[in-house]
Amino acid sequence: MSAVEERPTPFGDDGRDDAAAAGAEEAFLESLPPRLREVRARRELTRDDLPRRGDSMDDPQLSAATQRVWDAERAEARCLAEKHRALADLYEHEGEYEEICEVDSVDAARAGLALRVTSGAATWQLRDAYQAVHLFPRCLDRLETGGMPTAWFQKMLRTSRPLSDDSRRKLDIAVSSWSPDISPERFFTLLKALIALLEQRENRPDPAAGLRRMVELLPSVEPGVGTIQVSGPIPDVLAQWKRLDECARAVQAAQRAALKEGTEIPHDPDGRVLETGRALPLHELRFALLAGADLDLEGVAVPAGRFRLNVMVPALTLLGASDEPGMLDGTIPLPPSMARSLAGGEGAWYRVLTDPTSGAFLPLPADRYVPTAAMLEHLRIRHSMCAVPGCTRSTSWASECDHIEECHRGNPEVGGPTEVENLHLLCWQHHLDKTTGLLDPTRLPSGRTEPGRTRWAIGRHGDAVTVIDDLDTASIRIAEDLADAWSCFLRGIRSAEPFADSGADPVADPVAGPPPPAPEPDRAGRVIPMTPPPGDDSGPPPSHPSRDRRPRGSTEIPEGPWGEHGPPPF
Repeated sequence: MSAVEERPTPFGDDGRDDAAAAGAEEAFLESLPPRLREVRARRELTRDDLPRRGDSMDDPQLSAATQRVWDAERAEARCLAEKHRALADLYEHEGEYEEICEVDSVDAARAGLALRVTSGAATWQLRDAYQAVHLFPRCLDRLETGGMPTAWFQKMLRTSRPLSDDSRRKLDIAVSSWSPDISPERFFTLLKALIALLEQRENRPDPAAGLRRMVELLPSVEPGVGTIQVSGPIPDVLAQWKRLDECARAVQAAQRAALKEGTEIPHDPDGRVLETGRALPLHELRFALLAGADLDLEGVAVPAGRFRLNVMVPALTLLGASDEPGMLDGTIPLPPSMARSLAGGEGAWYRVLTDPTSGAFLPLPADRYVPTAAMLEHLRIRHSMCAVPGCTRSTSWASECDHIEECHRGNPEVGGPTEVENLHLLCWQHHLDKTTGLLDPTRLPSGRTEPGRTRWAIGRHGDAVTVIDDLDTASIRIAEDLADAWSCFLRGIRSAEPFADSGADPVADPVAGPPPPAPEPDRAGRVIPMTPPPGDDSGPPPSHPSRDRRPRGSTEIPEGPWGEHGPPPF
């Protein structure tokens, strides 16, 4: 989060008298073009005028609904203004900019608890609220009184981010003088033009020097798909694109020639070109060439990866008996078919033990200061993201292992031990906050097979929240399915007494008792079969060694430590 620049405001807030401030405001407004200075509506838009404007005067119900929407919008505007003022109070600090940066993440965590959003989303809302209160006070007052729609105010906050603080204060002065009765199309058009004008008036460096150069991993809504975005100067980006495209076209031409001549097909590791008889499309070839390219670091040594890339797949999914999705790094779901394909292409699998009823990852022992590689892998499975509530930074990058109860080097008898229940992974920012005392976690006691719980004290004002470790939800689902299958099996055994099928409805026998109940469907809608009726020559069902412990038709329960239902079938 970037702090708002603490500069003297351009008009009157730095100690000058009101007359000088009013004169400066008037001079700024006079410097604007007439179309950005004198923004008036032809007629006023009021609540009572809505039925006539919306052509619903002949329908009282529709007119009343339109006026309720008007009232709801004004109420929403007042609530948004109050929300901005409350969030701005969370961002009030004293001290230098560096000190403010250290508590930014703590403010975001505290705000995220109240807003019920992640720390990243809370960071943006905190910044917008602070700027709304301190840079747009006039427009915020109009929002609070219902004189500015919420969509207009939020659009102004978003589109003015490239401006400096002084320019945004000037923007507040100009927009607050506009009539609220103009059309939304006109407002957005004039707002864009005014922001562009203020940008031109700022003393900015050469635009070419300020072009961003970055590569980002973006979230994707499509299961099993990721997106990388490359931004930079257009000549460089276009040159790289042209080279990649030319290489892909050359490979595609070579594949077509190989198919025609019957020679070896280049760049076809999966054999798709040979199987289909068609060259790969250009977009797939570009991806394959980019994914297989080597990075020339000119002798710079790259350290080995701290963690491997984990693809967690339930055992029944691997066997094709379940459609539970796999998980990439514990956060990204993978379709079952993709998870099976990835697992089938690997030469080694790593088993992760979980409790079948709770889904909690079973802890591993440790008795040293520096965690072992196995402990770090376990922590990564348990905390795929930073352990601080609301933080979404992945532990696969730049994470740091931290002792919940501090451990003292060279003195293992003092402080917390180096064991899984006393460790968690934090991003570097929140690790720094914990070290400075702005975050204080406490590990709560729990059973060995129960999910662990940690209570976090945020800041120095008593705010606290309890979070639960990640769970393997597939194990819980599998345990439920096995329990249901066992119950259905028991129902089939106890109700499998043969009876004569006379074609009529079964009648209770006064001696033998009521007729046997009909088979019940399980959770998947399947019916558990019983003993076949007399006359069925299909033969007995195949026997199973573990299910032949009780003779068919026998009501005697074999000896053993089980209950009245007898031994389990597996």
